[in-house]
Amino acid sequence: MPAITPDLRERARGCLLGAAVGDAFGMALEGAPMQPVNAQLREMRQGRLPQGSFTTHTGTMLTLAEGLLEEEPLGAEALAARVEAVRTHRAEGARPAGRPTILARVLGAQPPAPAGPAATEVTAAPDAAVLTRCLPIALAHLDNRFACMALARDVARATHPHPDCAAGAAFVAVLLWHLVQGVAPRQAVQHSLQASSDLPPMLEETIRWASTRVRDTLTNGGQVQQIIESTVWGLLTTASFAEAVTRVTNLGGNAAVAGALIGAWAGAAYRHSGIPADWRTQVWGTWPPRGGRIWREKDLVQLAERLVLS
Repeated sequence: MPAITPDLRERARGCLLGAAVGDAFGMALEGAPMQPVNAQLREMRQGRLPQGSFTTHTGTMLTLAEGLLEEEPLGAEALAARVEAVRTHRAEGARPAGRPTILARVLGAQPPAPAGPAATEVTAAPDAAVLTRCLPIALAHLDNRFACMALARDVARATHPHPDCAAGAAFVAVLLWHLVQGVAPRQAVQHSLQASSDLPPMLEETIRWASTRVRDTLTNGGQVQQIIESTVWGLLTTASFAEAVTRVTNLGGNAAVAGALIGAWAGAAYRHSGIPADWRTQVWGTWPPRGGRIWREKDLVQLAERLVLS
């Protein structure tokens, strides 16, 4: 187990909170087209949810985190089943991820394509939404990089058997693992690539060259490869939490899941103190949606600390 230094604690405090902040920021841009560089949204706004509200992407992360803290730790399949049980009983009338918000339509979103079958227990698609739920695994397994990757891989595979989902979840978790331990972003990406021997060739190539991509060629699509590309690009081409979240979410599309992912990484890279204070105080959400508790900054920070000490 690495020493729980003040720096490691500060980075851990930043990652779950950062995910919720990025999610809430991206929520207002969900379904919007890419915003012009000189007209990017730079503050939290109301979207399909009130200003500052995180979405299901943070909620599933919280469910899995609490599962990791059970007195008798749950296995991968049990963790995945719990996440799906809570996720599929979200509040009636919630708009599916990727649908344009009112603000997004004002910003120029196109009418959404007809929705396909809702994901229930298992989906064969390379759905990027599976990635964010695996983030807490990095905090619970700081003593073992490969245990972190194995559990993330197995949790994702239980409901999303596409190779990109399992390998992508392991990469996402181990990258956070490196960032929480103070490895600089570019080195953390390289170390994570080296550790991820099961990455499909196309996904590996996408990650390796993400930082060289031109903004106009990127998209926050619904697939693992697209989201990992845009978020790795955001991590490696910015120098602050606010800049990373702003650049990635203003690509539009599935901005909430992209915001949650870049928010977690940037929160670890730039620490809890690097997240703008007004964003920290604005973020909130009720989870589970029916009869759940209200989560705010202090609750997200405390959950991260409990995971580190578990």
